Amino acid sequence: MTLDPATLSALAASAVAALVPLLEKAAAKGFEKLGESTAGTLFEKLKNRLTKASAQEALDDLAKEPQDPTNQDLVKGQITKALKDQPELVAELQAWLKEAGAEVPGVSQVMNVSGANNKLAQVNGSGNAVHIS
Repeated sequence: MTLDPATLSALAASAVAALVPLLEKAAAKGFEKLGESTAGTLFEKLKNRLTKASAQEALDDLAKEPQDPTNQDLVKGQITKALKDQPELVAELQAWLKEAGAEVPGVSQVMNVSGANNKLAQVNGSGNAVHIS
């Protein structure tokens, strides 16, 4: 499965958005409980799959300071890179987000048309060409 960069970025953003409040709750209860929480489960799954040192460091920094926007951006970037390098991770991450009760981005297109003789097109993805004459 190949997804466009915007979709991969949205999926990575959803993962970070799911992690931040969960990590905050885990931190409030003490990090010794992190592994027993939903945050810990999602966090550990990501940590096991994102094996580059830079990704590990970004995840550790996010766990320490989940509200720091720089940490969030770094993790989002690392997840996006991993999704590009490991296409099979896309479906796994979507499943993990569903398990965590997080919103999983998808494609939604709506078109409201009125009048006569309209010519319309809706396209998703990248590299598409649409010709309307």
